[in-house]
This record gives sequence, structure tokens and C-alpha cells, in this order.
Amino acid sequence: MLRKRSGIGFKRHLKAGLFLCFVTALTAQLHAQVTVKKSAAAENPGVYVASFNGPEDLRRWFVSSLQRCDWFTVAPGRESAEYVIDCASPGGTPPALDVQVSSQTAQIARFRVTAPNMPVEWVAYRAVDKVIESVFRKPGLCASRIAFAVGSGGRKEVFTCNFDGTSPRQVTRQGTIATEPSWGPGATAMVYTLYENNATTVVLADMTNQRQRRMSVFPGLNSGAALSPDGRWAAVCLSPDSRVDLFLLEVASGRLHRLTNDAAAESSPCWSPDGTRICFVSGRAGRPQLFITPARGGTPTRIQTGASETVSPDWSRTSNTLCFSMRMGKQYALGVLDLNSRSPQTKIVTNAAGDWESPSWAPDGRHVVCSQTTGHRRGLFMVDTWYGRINAITQPQDHSLPSWSDLF
Repeated sequence: MLRKRSGIGFKRHLKAGLFLCFVTALTAQLHAQVTVKKSAAAENPGVYVASFNGPEDLRRWFVSSLQRCDWFTVAPGRESAEYVIDCASPGGTPPALDVQVSSQTAQIARFRVTAPNMPVEWVAYRAVDKVIESVFRKPGLCASRIAFAVGSGGRKEVFTCNFDGTSPRQVTRQGTIATEPSWGPGATAMVYTLYENNATTVVLADMTNQRQRRMSVFPGLNSGAALSPDGRWAAVCLSPDSRVDLFLLEVASGRLHRLTNDAAAESSPCWSPDGTRICFVSGRAGRPQLFITPARGGTPTRIQTGASETVSPDWSRTSNTLCFSMRMGKQYALGVLDLNSRSPQTKIVTNAAGDWESPSWAPDGRHVVCSQTTGHRRGLFMVDTWYGRINAITQPQDHSLPSWSDLF
């Protein structure tokens, strides 16, 4: 396959005490927030929180999220800020926050946010997302979750965390290798690949009702599934005749439609914003490159990225931009391609050491989450595709193949 995977040999069972230690360590890792790189070439506008009348923990979450969202720089005073925010919590249940956003000369927006049945930080997340929407006319990214694979002791399980790395939760308890998580529309479902008994299957997880079912169990390989924007179809890689090709699988009925039929191996499908096209990786050009095919079938078209190898694409539903991992010398860097342009040119957004792989777009269409590998350690990072800023989400251990959900 063209996408990096772990080997299948592993011990199927670990002692419960060891696994509890592993989860505890993961929680500590996810809370570590370290800025790795910050570009001085361009800065986000300054924002000053002039007043905050409410619980101290809500204030801390709000200010922290303003900084972590990477749309603003939290200013120390009114004079150094383009925008001024005043907040007040009315109290009661569920918790709420009234927010007023102003420029230096006029009020921009005034709104109230709540997060029923959610932790207090989600009030802050939704408030910051609303600030982003009010100022930039773009969706936010805070009220979302990131899914990713966590390796330990020769196995992998799928976890999720908040956009800032907090509140890790375990999704799978397969005791084998559960990997390649991919969120569906609305963050209500997720698909992932399960390696079990020397075979692979694609599992559909209902994140609302906490139920899972094996969705793709065909002979041979079943992997790399991606749900369509309407949730009706899954693009999936299968090998019914010893060749790895791209198929569409109807989620409700299990009906299959073949999209490719050639000797090259296909992998890593992702959908266009309107669900009419699919971008995927193929070796038909001799080395892994990106191709786009109509979702109804047709001749794939190669996407020129300028790299000798291009893998792991993701297609932003917000900005209509592709992100991908591309070989640059002996390492992989992240690149983006704006498909709104008549003559799209690849923009390289990472130049730090290590392999930058498996990017996934945030709901805002500006940031991506990806894994960075240095030596034998991999961690998750948020990358600003506009200005190149990089912020750690997890400390490097064995965290890979992230997928960023829609807003909750």
C-alpha cells in the first residue's frame, strides 16, 4: 500500500494494569501544549479581553482558546489590539456566556452561547468559534474533536481529543490494530480500519449511540474508508482480485460500485466538498501521485503537485483546498493546493525537520492537524497553512493518522 502502516504481528492481549498506565500517560501527553514554530512573517490580529464577569475556569478556557485557535494574538492591553471583547456569564444551568465583539471604533457582534450537557470548556469553544465567525466570516475550529491512532505494545487503538489536545477518550477497545480513523459529516459517525486474525475490515462507529458494526468485510484488503459529505457512501480500497482498487460502498445497503480497475494500487480517498469527485493516491504514474475521479465513475485526472511522491490527501469542504504530504528530498513535508485558482500552485507549509504526514483539515479551512515523525516518535501538530505556524497537540509518542471532525 502507498500509505504507511504498522505491521500486523502483535500480541492480542495486554494486562489491564499496563493499559491503564498507558491511558494515564496519554492523558498527560495530550495536555502538554508546546509551540514549536511561530512565523514572524505575518501576524494574526490582536484581541483584548477587556472584561469577563463569570467563573474563573470559564475565563481561563476562553482566553486559552482565543490563543490556541490561531486566529488571534491575545493582546495585553486595548491599545495594542484591533478587537476588544467583553464577556459576562448570566449564571444558571446550562452555563452560558454573553459576548460582545468590537473594533476600536464600532461594535461588530453581540451574542450568547451555551453548551447543554457539555463540559464548561465547550461554552468557551463555541464562544471563540462565534468570535471567529463574526470577525472573519469563517467557521471556527474549537468546538470539534480530533480522532487518531495510538500505538502501544504492538497494537493500536483509536482515540479522540479536543482541538487543543485535552479530554482524550478511547473509541476502540479491539486489542489488535484499529487505525485510519475518518470522521463522517456532522461528527456523528466515524469509520476506521481493523486488522484482526490476519484480515482487514472497515468498521462504522455511530458516535451518537456508541455502536459499531463491520461495514466492509469483503475478501482481501478492506481499508482507507472515507464517508461522503452526505454520509450515504464510503470510498474504500478493496482487493477482490488481488489488485487494490477504489470502490464506492453504499453505507445502508452494502452495494458496491467499482471506480478504478488497473494494475496500480490505489489508497487514501477523500471527497470533494460537493461529493461529486474523489481524490486518491495511485501508483499508476510510476510513483505515488494524486488523482481525481468523478464519484459516478470516469477517467481519473492527475493532479500536478511538483513532487516526486504525493500521498495522504484531504479536501477542505470550507476552502476547496487540497492538503497532502509530499516528498522533499529524504523527508515528507506538507503542501496545499488551492483548487479555486485557475492555475493552482503547490504551497509548502512545513519546513521543519521530520516527516510531516497524514494532514486533515480543520473546519475553518485554514488549519490542519497532522503527524510529525522524528526518529521513532510521532506526535500530532496543528499547522497554519496561511502563515506556517506550528503548535503541538500531543507530545511525540506513537500518535498517527489524525482526522479532524466537523463542528459539534
